[in-house]
Amino acid sequence: MSPKEEAVKYFRERTGFSRLFLEFAKRIESLGTTGGHVMLTKLTQEEQILLRNWFQKDFSAQKSAKISLKKFEEKFEGTRFDGALLFDVVEGVIGRKLVYKKEEKDANERQKNHFFIELEKSYTSEATTILTTSILEKHPLHVGFITAYNKGDLNEIEKVYKGLSILPSEKPIRLPLFAEKVTGNPHEFDNEGKIISALQIVREKQYGIASQNNPNAEYINQLLFDFGILKDDVTNYVTIFGLIGERNGEVLRSWKETFTEKSVRNEPLREIVKLDRVYPIQKDKPVFIVENSGVFSSIVDELEDYSISIICTHGQFKLAAVQIIKLLIKENCTVYYSGDFDPEGLLMAYSLKQRYPNNINYWRFSVEDYIKTLSNIELSPDRLRKLDNIKDVELEAMIQQMREIKKVAYQERQILDLVKDIKSVTK
Repeated sequence: MSPKEEAVKYFRERTGFSRLFLEFAKRIESLGTTGGHVMLTKLTQEEQILLRNWFQKDFSAQKSAKISLKKFEEKFEGTRFDGALLFDVVEGVIGRKLVYKKEEKDANERQKNHFFIELEKSYTSEATTILTTSILEKHPLHVGFITAYNKGDLNEIEKVYKGLSILPSEKPIRLPLFAEKVTGNPHEFDNEGKIISALQIVREKQYGIASQNNPNAEYINQLLFDFGILKDDVTNYVTIFGLIGERNGEVLRSWKETFTEKSVRNEPLREIVKLDRVYPIQKDKPVFIVENSGVFSSIVDELEDYSISIICTHGQFKLAAVQIIKLLIKENCTVYYSGDFDPEGLLMAYSLKQRYPNNINYWRFSVEDYIKTLSNIELSPDRLRKLDNIKDVELEAMIQQMREIKKVAYQERQILDLVKDIKSVTK
């Protein structure tokens, strides 16, 4: 018999070596070479005796042993096993070929990459190319696609590619109709994280808009809208007073009549997307925005006989409000924004100012206004930390006061001052 065959026969006949050789196999496959150490814990008496005989060392008092693969192999020298390689002996003892994990991993990686590249070829578009490149380059949002691939959910991934290949939509399309067009199921994308991740990746690459790991509802609505998809175009609305809308070059009489009748409008996104233009009732006058519906109503109550233009966002900006503001900016309107004195309200004001720095003005966000409208509501450390995201010299002094006082101030206590401000610029 050859040295290798002698060694395999010897170690197979001694069951006390079984556990050690299984650990050898794991280590070799993990490293990709015959090296390193293995640890045997809870040594049996038989293992202690076999290790003592092999290494000429007493293991009787040891509960565990750290074994070097190289030193174990060196013991072959000068015996009938001389010339055998531990790698070959391990294969013979465990009865199978050793597969290096790195090679196996590389093969799986090549197979996975091939799958996404072939998908891109089947659904050729700029968006699918961006998605494939981002997945292969391990974009932070690629994880959902790899998880689906590893689970074998290949059809779910293909649906996303098919959807991307027909975007952006020339005319706005509602999400259920888009899903039905792509998959045959109008509810396919109702809670589909992968299509949202894919759209974020594409938008980030095309327009430089940062992706988010846990986007909120309004972020998702805006994201879908950017690709011509409407998720909610009826309950997504903004409240307005004193604005004029145009469609196809024609003034909408209903908007004008609403103002004449001293009424407000809850305008849904469904109608806003049809507009060409939006501007104030007096074109040379500013537009005022408040976030609170009670404040909005109180101002309109006081000034309904004035030619004022005012918007209520109802808290966080819904897509309907974003689109109305965008149309006003196209008209180069001057806009004044007022909100609550809390981290969330300041972040809303700051984000709007960042987006349209030449048109948006902070309205009543001074230190004096903050002190004057203080409540007893304490701000937690977690909420105060949100202020770190605001970098605007106009708000610095007020933010410093908020950090020191640690209390919220609300819009409701500013109503008289807000009314006074609007009167001063309106006939």
